Amino acid sequence: GRGSSSADFTDTTKPGVIVARDDDAGYLIINKPPSTPVHARVDNLVENVASSVGRMFWMERRESILNQLHDDVDRAGEYDDGQATKRKRRKQKIEQLVYVATPQRLDQNTSGLLVVASKKSFASYFAKLLRTKTSGQLVTCRIESKSDANAEEKYYRSSSCGVHKTYRCLVCVMPSKSSSADDTSIKSMKSEVERLRKYSRERTVVRHFLEPSIRAPKAFFSTVPKDVYNPESWAECLLRITNVSDICTVVGNKPSDELAVSLWGESGKPDECVAVVELEVELLTGRTHQIRGQFAAEGFPLVGDAQYGGAVPDDCSVWKEKCKGRAESYLDSEQLALQCCSLEFLNPRYEGTESDGTDKVRRSDQWNSFRLDHARWTPFIDRYHTETAKLSSQVATTSMADEATLAAQTLNIQRSSELEHNDGLPPRVVLSTGSNKYVVIKATRSRDDSDTTEMWFVRSASPAECGGPYHSNVADDTLKQLRSLGYTTTVMGGGRIDLLDNEEVSHAHVFGFSYGFGKGDHEKVASLIEEHTNIIATFDNSNGLY
Repeated sequence: GRGSSSADFTDTTKPGVIVARDDDAGYLIINKPPSTPVHARVDNLVENVASSVGRMFWMERRESILNQLHDDVDRAGEYDDGQATKRKRRKQKIEQLVYVATPQRLDQNTSGLLVVASKKSFASYFAKLLRTKTSGQLVTCRIESKSDANAEEKYYRSSSCGVHKTYRCLVCVMPSKSSSADDTSIKSMKSEVERLRKYSRERTVVRHFLEPSIRAPKAFFSTVPKDVYNPESWAECLLRITNVSDICTVVGNKPSDELAVSLWGESGKPDECVAVVELEVELLTGRTHQIRGQFAAEGFPLVGDAQYGGAVPDDCSVWKEKCKGRAESYLDSEQLALQCCSLEFLNPRYEGTESDGTDKVRRSDQWNSFRLDHARWTPFIDRYHTETAKLSSQVATTSMADEATLAAQTLNIQRSSELEHNDGLPPRVVLSTGSNKYVVIKATRSRDDSDTTEMWFVRSASPAECGGPYHSNVADDTLKQLRSLGYTTTVMGGGRIDLLDNEEVSHAHVFGFSYGFGKGDHEKVASLIEEHTNIIATFDNSNGLY
């Protein structure tokens, strides 16, 4: 089949595919692999979850069914002229030998926990749980927003909500992308991730509205536009962030570059993405592409999600030939970092049969809980943290060994800048020889409403000189000095400055970016260096440098 992989559910010895099975209740819990569709596709009727589970059930029952048919034939030959056999065969056509349904849906490239029903009664029961959950959450969140701040928590703990789903996802951090068209503030990696952490700390319900459309990608808006026809058809989408992991950078050093290749391949990473962060998300409503679309609307597209900006679509000749330009090329090339990692639901209780002969199913008080501890990308993240720790240790050791030499070099550069400043202010430009992190600082002070002084300062330093490996360490001393003189200060960005200083030439090259403060205005910094020192300065605004 084109571009899809199918889990082999017929191999019951394979670990991790079937998480749990309850034939009496009528369900399986599957750990669905990525790239495996839940249902048949037009061009592939075989490689999907429903068909694979059906084949597994058939193989389990085949021998007993065949034996039963042979026995029926033998008995029919002894007692009548074949009418019993005909009646039996008519009954076999009416009654299904194998029942498979998927009341829960996962996108083709979403992995994780999936409920598969092996009884019609359970399929109906679980589908009702999902419908009740969505309608109940919508009502409760409206109550919460108007009156009772604890309404949502009360609803979550009540028995009226019989199913809970949590997703694990890896999102792109793109400081250059704003979540609002009206937001023109300067963003950094740190401030963007802090926005996610604030959502998590305050248990904020993230709300968007889904434009009614059969096309993908879907459009998600923070409010329903005023001029739309039939605004009631816009579905309300609710989710809550429950956990935010540590930041992992995907540019700037060898571990970051290796992580990027592991997640996107050689050319799939968006240029704007500087880091990734893993989230756990409680899905309060169940809409098509909800998590993907809502986080893209917030400025955090999912890693690998070409439809919503989290990857560069694979447009190589192989995919073009296979897909003939169709939209499925997105599906087949995506490695989406989205997993249903936790599933809880109330176990059904069977109480005889209804008047129409179907099973009578009610909710019990027993909760079933299932959880996956690892995702497809977990080994990549673990390796990144291991290699980054090694790299940090090596950098710190080298920096401390060269501390005396670097300090002496820095003093020489400081004097060249201090010649122009005798007004009590720190030097405008202080640079260290070698390749070091830099920050650019804006300082302002108002004497009255009509007189505001604005000045700019540039600092670069090694970890040994500034007391730490971060851009904030480079900025700390200068910020304290300026604030003590009554100035309001803002770190406007950063990067690296590569300074060559000898008898023949003094040259500074400005490039890169700061994970914490964002990318500095390298052209302006180069101009400041030449204005306040005798150093020739150049700059490079390429995004791939650190």
